Amino acid sequence: MSKRHPSLVPLSREHHHGLLLAFRIRHGLPKTRQPHDSPQEQAVDTVRFFRESLTPHFTAEADILFPAVRAMQPQTSPLLDQLLQEHTAMQELVNHIDQQPPAGSQLTGLLTSFGTLLERHIRCEERELFPVYEAHVSEAEAARIERAIYYMIGDGLA
Repeated sequence: MSKRHPSLVPLSREHHHGLLLAFRIRHGLPKTRQPHDSPQEQAVDTVRFFRESLTPHFTAEADILFPAVRAMQPQTSPLLDQLLQEHTAMQELVNHIDQQPPAGSQLTGLLTSFGTLLERHIRCEERELFPVYEAHVSEAEAARIERAIYYMIGDGLA
């Protein structure tokens, strides 16, 4: 990962955790050193991660970062709209995952869809959105954004 502007570091740290979850889902790897997590265990981990980490993360992006980028660079509006739509799509997938019966045959497909979307979303933010922000943000605006993000999600190490 390239060196990020300090105001984006908490988001990038959480992106790392999200990429790890997507990788575990895609490869069926366990969170612990157990041999293999069942789809049901992956579902529980995914729902928990979404509610505890991604929900506040998405709120910080939607309420703080995205409006700032939109104001700095109005031409990013289509990208920002896409990212917001992906937030909604991931929320819907998590709702479906959470509602699946323990032996539901759709669970693996839903988990795979979620993991694929999460990884694509994170890569887009890191490779497309963050460089635009870093190229155009003033130090005063970055300081304000950094404080606001820290207030919402902390340092991203949880």
